[in-house]
Amino acid sequence: MNFNTHLERNKLAVISALSSDKSILIGEFIIILKNSASLLKTDDFNFWIDELQNINHSEVPMTKYAVVDAQKSWNEYKSSKTTFKNILLDTCENLFTYWQGDDLCSMQGQFYYYKDKNTNLVFKQSVFGYIEYVDRAIKKSTGTQFGIALISDLHGIVVVDDLY
Repeated sequence: MNFNTHLERNKLAVISALSSDKSILIGEFIIILKNSASLLKTDDFNFWIDELQNINHSEVPMTKYAVVDAQKSWNEYKSSKTTFKNILLDTCENLFTYWQGDDLCSMQGQFYYYKDKNTNLVFKQSVFGYIEYVDRAIKKSTGTQFGIALISDLHGIVVVDDLY
């Protein structure tokens, strides 16, 4: 079996997973990410594999909009060695970090929610790299580990407008 056939199988696996309920979708994505990491010989998927394996699937924030958007994108996508990794990484961020259409940064880019695992403080990062802290500013320190902001992390958060 050639490389492109493997890519196409991974694409079809993504499309199939996106038609499943949340727990199955997440479980299938772990497998897809591991297979893609091996196929593409990259460790770029490790963050998503680690996060999805180590948190309760019911705590992963997802929206129906993100799933429908991903389904459309993957159905239209033509598998390519040069773009597959980035499309899969974008899909993970869109699916597993809670995004909604009316939550845009000042540059009209979508926000994604993460947290500092050392302090459990939540922050939003836009597709443009713009960061807006939630609760209070995260102090930059060595050894900071980031993860997906869970549903329980997102309840009752307060967006801080003035960080300085």
